[in-house]
Amino acid sequence: MKQRSYRSFTARILVFTVLGLTSCRSSEELKSEQYFVTGQQLYMTHCANCHQMEGKGMSNLYPPIVGSATISDKARLARIIQHGMSDTIIVNGKKFSRPMPPNPKLTEIEIAEIVSFVTMKWGKDSVYTPIEFVHKALAVSGAD
Repeated sequence: MKQRSYRSFTARILVFTVLGLTSCRSSEELKSEQYFVTGQQLYMTHCANCHQMEGKGMSNLYPPIVGSATISDKARLARIIQHGMSDTIIVNGKKFSRPMPPNPKLTEIEIAEIVSFVTMKWGKDSVYTPIEFVHKALAVSGAD
């Protein structure tokens, strides 16, 4: 009985500790984490087949995201995700000519989440990309 009481007490302490730690985080931190996690799931569904799970691309077929200058231009990245890309690009000294198909069914929030994941994982961002930013970026017509 004593051991059961101890386990119950320990479980309660753990729950209160977790609640206390998460409640101390700002809404921006929580939103960044949410965008990152959801963006990662969307990336796995829509992007990883070609760009691979770790963003390294596929040899000479599909370009890596890691080390690409595109991830430093979030507006361009958002437009490429939605509209695709047919131009030849050079990433890390390698030429890639295969077209990237458009993703017209992705919503602006989903694009914001993918951009957030990519730029937080492999870029220099530490915060999420707001949907308002993506909305403005997509208002510029066509792909880059």
